[in-house]
Amino acid sequence: MTNVSKRKLQPTHLDKLYVELAKTIVNLDKRSADIFLDELLGEEEKIMIAKRLATIVMLIEKNSVYRISQLLLMSPSTVARLRDKLSIGDYTNIEQILKRRKKEYKDFWNTLEVILRAGMPPRGRGRWKSTREFFKKEITN
Repeated sequence: MTNVSKRKLQPTHLDKLYVELAKTIVNLDKRSADIFLDELLGEEEKIMIAKRLATIVMLIEKNSVYRISQLLLMSPSTVARLRDKLSIGDYTNIEQILKRRKKEYKDFWNTLEVILRAGMPPRGRGRWKSTREFFKKEITN
């Protein structure tokens, strides 16, 4: 969980910092962006941002809250909150960026799909055994 100082910046100053951060990130190539984010963000922050973006992409692709929460190991309430924000238009800029940059969107979705399919049970007899065992471990931990 991230810690934010109780001493707040003025909203205009914070907005300027956000703009500078966004401009910096946008102007990076792929390798530099990876290094930049590794140096700037903690592991939990990177996971949180990646899962939120993956959730938004999966919601755009009409996946259910249950499916997303199971596959990304997120609480259903978090996924539902993001779904509600998406439905009222809070993520329209992200949607437009993803749709405008179809190659990156397709690459992101393909990467996400590979990650998600890695946990799929094998076909045939006993195919759900490994899935049940996996969820039993997750519940007891």
